[in-house]
Amino acid sequence: MELGSRFGCHQRADRSFSIGNYQFPVCARCTGILISTIIAYIVYFTRKIKVDKCVWIIIPMIVDGTLQYFGICESNNKRRFITGLLGGFGCTCIRLNIFMNLIHTIKKF
Repeated sequence: MELGSRFGCHQRADRSFSIGNYQFPVCARCTGILISTIIAYIVYFTRKIKVDKCVWIIIPMIVDGTLQYFGICESNNKRRFITGLLGGFGCTCIRLNIFMNLIHTIKKF
């Protein structure tokens, strides 16, 4: 559980997946983010994803988290996981784009 808190996850039991009596060390949304981060690294180096597409796929996570934060709509773990997958993938691809552009710029000099 310490590992999950180091990643900045709130680890709430009602927002986390469980197997039997074992609660995952990160919540459903963070689980999606972590899984999609790994997938994004694999996909990015086989097919470059444009930043504007990445921004669009982050929006569902922002909307879901915002609605939940303000108490407008309570999300469920399935939706948290799916929006985490989308948001994590988009954010990772944006970071990779920035990093690769930075490397490319440094190589020019």
